Amino acid sequence: MLKDCNHPVIEGTQICAECPRPDDWQQSAKCLDHDPELFFCEADDVPRIRTAIKICLSCDVRAFCLEDAWISKQRYGIWGSFSAFERERLRKAFPLPENIKDKRKVIRVIAHRL
Repeated sequence: MLKDCNHPVIEGTQICAECPRPDDWQQSAKCLDHDPELFFCEADDVPRIRTAIKICLSCDVRAFCLEDAWISKQRYGIWGSFSAFERERLRKAFPLPENIKDKRKVIRVIAHRL
């Protein structure tokens, strides 16, 4: 995930298994260059939702964004390329381990595999 990392990756992915979550990941988010309303549009505004998701999919910190939204149970908006409805479905489909480090690994894999 982090460009300067030399740690081993999670099997079957290109995601670091060891890097801590940076506290300032938001400063690298692609959404900073766009109107925040794009990521919090109406649920039936499909063109805007697609645009928001396309931006998310090109973002280097997408997994950290999804992690924050997933763990804090954000009820609105597109986070890490997933809508609130999609995040809720993922929570039900993929129960997370209690250990925060393992929880973050699972979310990182989900963010890059789906």
